[in-house]
Amino acid sequence: MDLGKVYQEPEHPGSFGGVEALFKATDGKVSRKDIKKWLSAKDSYTLHKPIKKKFKKNRVFVSRMNQQYQADLVDMQSLSKFNDGYRYLLTCICVLSKYTWDIPLPDKNAKTVVSSFEQIFSERVPLKLQTDAGKEFTNKLFQNYLKKKRIGFFMASNNTKASIVERFNSTLKTKMWKFFTEKNTKRYIDVVDKLVYTTIILGIVACTNDNWKVL
Repeated sequence: MDLGKVYQEPEHPGSFGGVEALFKATDGKVSRKDIKKWLSAKDSYTLHKPIKKKFKKNRVFVSRMNQQYQADLVDMQSLSKFNDGYRYLLTCICVLSKYTWDIPLPDKNAKTVVSSFEQIFSERVPLKLQTDAGKEFTNKLFQNYLKKKRIGFFMASNNTKASIVERFNSTLKTKMWKFFTEKNTKRYIDVVDKLVYTTIILGIVACTNDNWKVL
């Protein structure tokens, strides 16, 4: 089993992952010990290995798909000149299924944000949307758009904010920076969809309204 091919290809489920991710991706054909040894020689892994911290967080309870989405903006301004001028990445995730959208944005003005959500809601429409208190979400134009779509809106009231999407963003950025180091590039715009797909813990087509209770 070629660990390099599994690790370096953005579209592979185990790409830029840790020991467990690669162990699962290789169907256990490579031992954890050998994977750990292999990863220890990879700068892209050792330089960007996340520090795990445990914080008390409020649990999010939903009863079905598309009941609640969480959305957030990832600040990518420092890399805009390498990515066709895109300065932000809008991520939106279904709390239950973990189906995720990622849309690069040139700015975060109200019209741009509304246009991006129009793309998302052309596929699926949630009952509720949760974000942080950023002006890109609380402005009048966006709020009126949500009312027109009959989507309930609320903001997180504690330090964890929209914890599910923010955890997703953290994992995605770690994978991005591993990709940058491995490929010696700062361009993500061409592969971000693949990185997002392989960042999702639960496959985006694995959860449905019929089977979610047994997953």
